[in-house]
Amino acid sequence: MIRQLAFGAALVAATLNAVPASALSCVNPSVASTYQRAAESPIDYVIGVGQLTLTGQSTPPEGAVAQGGDINQMVGYTQPARFVGEFFTGSGFDSSRDVPVTVDVTCAAAWCGQASDVAYGLIFFSVEDGTYTLTENACPWDVFHDAHPGMLAEVMSCHQGACAGAW
Repeated sequence: MIRQLAFGAALVAATLNAVPASALSCVNPSVASTYQRAAESPIDYVIGVGQLTLTGQSTPPEGAVAQGGDINQMVGYTQPARFVGEFFTGSGFDSSRDVPVTVDVTCAAAWCGQASDVAYGLIFFSVEDGTYTLTENACPWDVFHDAHPGMLAEVMSCHQGACAGAW
């Protein structure tokens, strides 16, 4: 009986090790963690609060595609968009902007982010050569929908060196 239990346990362990992960687990992002990640990045970031509207067709037009027909090898896409709102200047969100944006949708195996309109949100854009990019990963962390004063205050606190992580 013990030998059968040991064999059964070994069989279950071997089976579990052979099965690929079938779900993606994402850590819930916070304004503080996203601010800190952006601050530590070698890429420049700007933070905006406002509206993001998709403005044209994605590239490729069909969105994310399975590389070689393998859904575990998804390839992302880009989507043109426009941001209208205010950028953070260090003393507040007081620099009105209306700028073109590229939404870069990336994938992790079978899971991809998604480009979508944002009615009113707190958004972290990377900036390279004057181009604003919003990266939407399988585990998104650069957009906080329905931005509220607490989120904006968190950005200010982080900028002043006191990221409390409340939002």
